[in-house]
Parts: sequence; structure tokens; C-alpha cells
Amino acid sequence: MWGALWRAARNGGLTASRWFVHSGSWEVLPLRPMPDGDESRVKAYRKQAREGTLPPVLLWWVSGLDCHLILDGHARLAAAIAESVEPPLLHVHRTLRRDDLAARIDEAVDSYEYELARFAELRALHGPTVPDGAATAGPRFARVLRDLHTAKQPNWAWPLPGGKAQWHRTTREVTAGQDWPRI
Repeated sequence: MWGALWRAARNGGLTASRWFVHSGSWEVLPLRPMPDGDESRVKAYRKQAREGTLPPVLLWWVSGLDCHLILDGHARLAAAIAESVEPPLLHVHRTLRRDDLAARIDEAVDSYEYELARFAELRALHGPTVPDGAATAGPRFARVLRDLHTAKQPNWAWPLPGGKAQWHRTTREVTAGQDWPRI
């Protein structure tokens, strides 16, 4: 991920006009313009980057954009890039809801128990040359449980009440006085 982060930030991140054409390249979308390397905060962070004490950049994976958003750490990322060091990253993404997780764990346990029972029947029928099934079912069960706890889930989104017109009103209000590119 560092390589994509480096390329995206070095090239100014994703712009509002081209965020949708990157198609899985794992670029990074800053939520505000990236600071220059000469700004005071960036200079202070550059010293920390050289010393290896730079706090992490907080990234949030947004499936609908197919990229990471920089939630916090724009200046820290600019400092790391200026010093050519890999920044520490804290990556946040959506996981399963607790009730979905519990239901899927129950399904995984049932599947594991079924597989062990199937091997036990085969073993009873064909003798001790048939394995007990733990070596086959166990690693798969562990993988399923790990994936249930860590796998990324799509982010949720709902249409904005008021549609496109409300979106434009909101963006004008929020960006009033800002020198941002027009969308």
C-alpha cells in the first residue's frame, strides 16, 4: 500500500475530477488540499519523520470510492514524503455487525462439526487409515473465523435528501471562501 500512497500523494492525490477513473489502484483521496513542504506544521513533522517518531496517518477505506480517504494526518503524510520515509499508517475499515458476525460464526461452527462427523463416519466404515478430519477442517475453520473478524465490508451510503441540488448547496456552503477546484 505504501507504493500507491506514495504515488498518489506525490501526484497531488486524487482530484475530484478523476477519482472515479483509478479503478482499483488503491489511491489516496485527501479530504482537503495537501499542505506544502514548507508549512510550519510540515517542518515540525519532518523532524519527527527523520527521528522515526512520526504519529500515524489515519486512513479510512471507502468501498464506494475504491480508495482510502485521509481522515487525519495530511501534514504528517506531506512530511514523510518530503523526507522520503514510509509513514506509519492507521487503516480503518468497516467490518461485520455483531449480529451478522455471531450468525456467521454459528454457521462456521456447524460446518466444522459436520465435517468432523463426516470424517468420523468414514473412519468407522473404513478403519483407522482414514484421518480424523481435524487436519483438513481445522485450518479452513480457523481461516473462516479470521476472515469473519477482519474482512472488509462495503461502506453504506444513502441518497442525500434533496438530491443533486442539495449536494451542490451543501458543497457551496462548506467550501465557501476556500480555494478548491470546482466540481
